[in-house]
Amino acid sequence: MKARAALLRNPALRHGGWPLLIVVALAGGQVMDDYQVTVAGTILIYAILGLGINVVVGYAGLLDLGFAAFFAIGAYTSGLLMLKLDWNFWLTLPAAVLAAAAAGVVIGYPTLRLRSDYLAIVTLGFGEIIRITVVNLDVTGGPNGLTGIPPVSVAGRQIVTPAGFFYLALAFFVVVLVLTGLLARTRLAYAWRAIRSDDTAAEAVGVPSRRVKLLAYVLGAAVGAVAGPLNAAQLGTVDPSSFTFLTSLMILLVVIIGGMGSRPGVMVGAIVIVALPEALRTVQEYRGLFFALLLIVIVILRPQGVWPARPRRFRLPARAPAEARPARAEAGALLEVDGLTREFGGVTAVADLRLRAAAGQVVSVIGPNGAGKTTAFNCITGLIPPSSGTVALGGRRVRGLSPHRVAAAGLARTFQSIRLFDEMTVAENVLIGRFARDRALLRPPRRADLDAVRRCLDFVGLAGAADRPAGGLPYGDRRRLEIARALAAEPRVLLLDEPAAGANPTEKRALMELIARISGLGTAVVLIEHDVALVMSISDRVTVLEHGRAIAEGPPAEIQADPRVIAAYLGVPDDPETDLVTEVLG
Repeated sequence: MKARAALLRNPALRHGGWPLLIVVALAGGQVMDDYQVTVAGTILIYAILGLGINVVVGYAGLLDLGFAAFFAIGAYTSGLLMLKLDWNFWLTLPAAVLAAAAAGVVIGYPTLRLRSDYLAIVTLGFGEIIRITVVNLDVTGGPNGLTGIPPVSVAGRQIVTPAGFFYLALAFFVVVLVLTGLLARTRLAYAWRAIRSDDTAAEAVGVPSRRVKLLAYVLGAAVGAVAGPLNAAQLGTVDPSSFTFLTSLMILLVVIIGGMGSRPGVMVGAIVIVALPEALRTVQEYRGLFFALLLIVIVILRPQGVWPARPRRFRLPARAPAEARPARAEAGALLEVDGLTREFGGVTAVADLRLRAAAGQVVSVIGPNGAGKTTAFNCITGLIPPSSGTVALGGRRVRGLSPHRVAAAGLARTFQSIRLFDEMTVAENVLIGRFARDRALLRPPRRADLDAVRRCLDFVGLAGAADRPAGGLPYGDRRRLEIARALAAEPRVLLLDEPAAGANPTEKRALMELIARISGLGTAVVLIEHDVALVMSISDRVTVLEHGRAIAEGPPAEIQADPRVIAAYLGVPDDPETDLVTEVLG
């Protein structure tokens, strides 16, 4: 036990174990025979491919069944340039990466709206298109591929031995590992994890999901393409049979077995995928069966992967800045909605809605179920395009903008059904809300981001849970976290969709105090709520919807006395002999 504890305290292991693993690999190259070194070189090639697909699948959650296409593009680009134009290996490398990145745009851009089975089918088709194309082109050697590819030269010396290629592949792997490690620390990696969890919620809080998905394909393709020239250099040929659907499946298994989003897991997965079949050569007749059974056992015993990804905890400031931000002193209405209408075929969900909210005001929208309240929110925030009408924020028209641009303009929201990024920590969820303020992707979170995260968590009382997974929070804390994530954008207008749903009386009182504090910052709050007593106690104005139309609008006192509101809630005409106002609307 003491030896194990001492091993775990090793600094190399605390930083992912990579320095130790690289030292072991360097030493192994000295003691292995040529066959073993060749297998080790192939493992490194698959590890590089695994780092590439880890970006697409592991980080962004975009299922790709045709990743071998980028492998093929890298190999054929390098091979053709060496054979046809007499370029050396090092000149062909950036060309291969650029060609694969361009292919990433080609496959990524048309599939940005697709997920799950549809995305898998498209990527599978793309992989087959690339393979069939190279088989049928004369310039690529047809089914025979390209032969006679010259070896790599380093400092004037050709690398022709298995050991020499192993060290070359190891150097490439280390470089790719470092670059993907830097990528994993950027805000882009957090955005990928958010869209993997819930791309609609990510877009609504400020993440440009289309751009983020496209970057996943481009960067993943570029990383995977590096393995193509290496494979061509190792074999001296480029064979189209190396880029089949089975190859794509094996590459995908690298991250499934190792662990989605885990860079150390990629190496483990590559070892299992490449070395395990070689180790089973002694039982050649049953090798496929044993390999399949071992894979099933691994997946059952370690469903998250042999080496699952661990969330990177960023250190929050010990104390938040004194105040969230000064109160706003903006004159006039911040949110102006006029004539908002949304039709679904022959059904009008929202009809000619007019809504105003000024700085520091709490404006509530109430009505029976199916009155069109959430549909109105979705139209205002860009999740659903309205059929007609205008939406302006601080005098700027935002109708027609994508949700992340609406969020960037200063309009944040929560959802009727809580939509958090459950696999991310509480602090990471709030960090995603900062994308509405700063959409720079290729840099780590700044001190200003971390200050804002701590400030928002303090504001809602969740600072003590910063490192907890969001999916493990109790219901009331999940509601507060969703509000904290919205506040991270420092919105001018905050839309809250039934925040008190499912809350107990104590949680409702805390929510009322929280809304009052938010409006005290100068933020306009627009609230959808069924708890009429709560609405009447905190609202400056109330709008009542029925069948998509506003039937009343005004101060709470007027709304409580309006016979149309009473009839809408009771479904019966107003009875002057019964004190329905007191009984129903409090």
